[in-house]
Amino acid sequence: MYIRFFSGESLGTRGMATYVEVDGLRVFIDPGVALGPRRYGLPPHPVERYVMDRQWRDIVRNASSSDIVVVTHYHYDHHNPREYVYEVYGGKDVFIKDPYNFINPSQIRRSRFFMRRMREEGVDLDSVHVADGSKLYYGDVYIEFSPPFYHGENPRLGYVVMVYIECGDESLLYSSDVEGPMYDGPYKYILGKRPKILILDGPPTYLDKVGEEALASSLGYISNILRMEELEVLILEHHFLRDRRYLDILKSIDGFDELGWKVMNFASYMKAPQMFYEMIRDELYYGQGG
Repeated sequence: MYIRFFSGESLGTRGMATYVEVDGLRVFIDPGVALGPRRYGLPPHPVERYVMDRQWRDIVRNASSSDIVVVTHYHYDHHNPREYVYEVYGGKDVFIKDPYNFINPSQIRRSRFFMRRMREEGVDLDSVHVADGSKLYYGDVYIEFSPPFYHGENPRLGYVVMVYIECGDESLLYSSDVEGPMYDGPYKYILGKRPKILILDGPPTYLDKVGEEALASSLGYISNILRMEELEVLILEHHFLRDRRYLDILKSIDGFDELGWKVMNFASYMKAPQMFYEMIRDELYYGQGG
């Protein structure tokens, strides 16, 4: 199983754009990239914009040649309905978060816009399928989409679907934006699938909204996930890596001293330079120390 990441906080942007190739099948999950609009009271630095533009070109090129494209929810760091819509979604099977059920008002509006843009750009909507709860085979490759889970600990930000891919003795689970996990629904789903590779977005500790109880619960779930015998790699990325304290928080997880060798981020998995640009935006503008 070949995995490549095209956007993510350790790569200098917001997103979780993930390409998976297994048994000749090419799957692109969440072909989007974005930047935090404000951080430390500052807009994106020019170096962030440069990296985002470069990553978007790479996303379009690689999604164009994929067999399957998945959109797990409608936030704009996970899909782009404005540019290269046919190139990314045309001529392939597209699986999307259900735009009618288990969806909040903001994502309803975005899903309608996305569907309109696909029609305008000539994407065959017969090739666009609801992902939620679907299970299918492409040859020997099994793909399963989870039921909808909260984007976080409640439905305020809507719902997302996870993506599970299995072929032979290889397996991967992509969490999308469960923000933790923050409650037992996605946690139990992860334990039930027992993947060898888990891509997890982690808790958004950079935001004041994460209380001590919710954080303790999330870290407890991650601790138990690390102990799964089948798990070979836990790739923590996205919300969690916007926090300067993320390494210290990681080290506080029960069992991390013993099992921390399993934990990576997008950049370290690909042996690429680590570029936490949003996290250090104040340093980009003002130099070391803010």
